[in-house]
Amino acid sequence: MSFPKVYVENIKKNLLHIGSINSGNIGYNRLAFSNEEKKANEWLEEQLKDLNLSVYKDSIGNVHGRLGSLDKPAIAFGSHLDTVNNGGLYDGALGVIIGLECLRVLKEHGYQGVPLELISFVGEEANPLGGTFGSRATAGLVKDGDVSDVEMEKFDLNMSKIKEARKSDNAYLSFLELHIEQGSVLETTNNQIGIVTAIAGISRMHVHVIGKASHSGTTPMNARNDALVSAASIIQYVSERATKQNNDIVATVGKLEVFPNSENVVPGDVQLTIEVRGSDWHEMKEFEQRLTDWMNANHRVEIAVGVQKHPNTLSENVQKAIEKTCQNSKVNYHYMVSGANHDANSLTELTEAGMIFIPSKDGLSHHPDEYSSWEDIEVGANVMLQTILELSKKVN
Repeated sequence: MSFPKVYVENIKKNLLHIGSINSGNIGYNRLAFSNEEKKANEWLEEQLKDLNLSVYKDSIGNVHGRLGSLDKPAIAFGSHLDTVNNGGLYDGALGVIIGLECLRVLKEHGYQGVPLELISFVGEEANPLGGTFGSRATAGLVKDGDVSDVEMEKFDLNMSKIKEARKSDNAYLSFLELHIEQGSVLETTNNQIGIVTAIAGISRMHVHVIGKASHSGTTPMNARNDALVSAASIIQYVSERATKQNNDIVATVGKLEVFPNSENVVPGDVQLTIEVRGSDWHEMKEFEQRLTDWMNANHRVEIAVGVQKHPNTLSENVQKAIEKTCQNSKVNYHYMVSGANHDANSLTELTEAGMIFIPSKDGLSHHPDEYSSWEDIEVGANVMLQTILELSKKVN
């Protein structure tokens, strides 16, 4: 097989076509399980069939396209085609489109190595069945009781279909996902490729801040028990403590509900959520304990544990394959942690998984102005292609 190379023209054409499958006027709107997501995946099926690959849609809607034998473990790669509301062009879709182009180029160059499989996972973005739904189902991570029957029925799903989508432990030799960074590390460090070492864990605390509602005009300032003032103090403390951490922990209060939420009433209750992310679960829990101790000492609060997702280390073997490709191609690279969750996180349950990041302008994502240059996209696509070949060498 001659030395293959990916060119950006097909990627650009196909990515813009996917972008045209859109229900909104602001940004890109292919919400999880929407007709637009379905149409995008149907288009992908047709493209894969045009390449004479083995193509099928599994029991929950994930699209699979395979080059090579169906009876042997494959090197898999892919991402998702759904978006957030008013999202960007590149998030998720770029990884699928580049995967499609890699298959096209390798088939044209007579590739005959280990089987290769592109997967487009459904429901990666936040949705009623939980984010990274398609990849979690593939890895057998959606358990009985995780999702209500009512929610499943809305999308014509049930636990039997979800369990049927699970792949066997020997289905894949490895999994690779290319994604925009969605942050500014690569841009700031002037690197073309990010090699992801781990995907940050997520821990959420739901905090009920308790005050006492009273008339805003008749309650003296020194007699108030204002829950919103207490909440503001908590929010500031969370930000200050996270800033002082000597590690990669980040903390956010992004959801706030004020009761009774009236202009002429001193707030009596506030519900807020503290989200902590980091690559070390022990450090995350220590940080949360510091927050908990301070809140209990300084305010009247009730704290409940929310989402708990442990950090996941990605495959060192896949990282080294990406690094070798970058070195051979003279591409600048940077080892880094992903602060966002991705389908690759789910696939660590099944196989050795890795991720390639390309730069995001100004670190912007989940926004209509999300942008990655076509030059960076072409570099990333060829790193992806050569990493697939590098991984295939380790098997043959």
